[in-house]
Amino acid sequence: MTAQDESDIFVEIRRLSKRFKGNAGDTLQDINLRIKRGESVALVGANGAGKSTLIKMILGLVRPSTGELSVLGASAGASQTHSRVGYLPEIPGFWGELSAFELLGDLASLRGLDKETAHKRREKLLSLLGLSKRGQRSMGGYSKGMLQRTGIASALLHNPDFLILDEPMSGLDPRAQEKLRSVIQKLRESGKTLLISSHALEDIRSFCDRVIVLERSKVVLDGPTEEVLGTLLEKYRSSEPWDEDPLGELSSEGWSLT
Repeated sequence: MTAQDESDIFVEIRRLSKRFKGNAGDTLQDINLRIKRGESVALVGANGAGKSTLIKMILGLVRPSTGELSVLGASAGASQTHSRVGYLPEIPGFWGELSAFELLGDLASLRGLDKETAHKRREKLLSLLGLSKRGQRSMGGYSKGMLQRTGIASALLHNPDFLILDEPMSGLDPRAQEKLRSVIQKLRESGKTLLISSHALEDIRSFCDRVIVLERSKVVLDGPTEEVLGTLLEKYRSSEPWDEDPLGELSSEGWSLT
């Protein structure tokens, strides 16, 4: 592999496993994958499959038990990667006393952005995400959707090369979802590298070139989006049906616990 090829590898994971103390088995087991520059990759799996743990390891927030992990050519969480990675957690949490306007100003200062750049980006992001006016209010009074949009703004503030989005549509109403879809599509078209954890198959089809499926702590599928989604849908169709039809019971008897 040439030096140019190496610089195009944003995430490199080899034989990675993670076991938390007290767990009977591995949360993640023998993970091997690469994410290249400019790819838009979906991370898919049932709740508890290990998606959020894998994301936290890529961010350097959780250490692997075994294996190797590098991000942008450095150890996960290394200081030189901080300015190039943006992250939206599944449930953003902020200081309720601050407004989105104040939060972005503080984050810009921590990121070392000059005042002019910080001002322009803050104004643009608040406008883009529908927070120009309400962004002046304390976040303690924000709805879940407003907090989600504030989290997206904070992830984009420093113009990262690599963006990690954990369930980005969570808590957004349909209009806000459409707006965010437009933003993500523009990021993709601009050449940003994206890792998106999502259960929304239509969004995955729209945004992602490739899908990685986690199941029972392992990568079970990794390939082009349509190919992987087709395999998943066929698997679900051929799985064993419920012993009884709960919807049939509801329609005939109504819903009651007595």
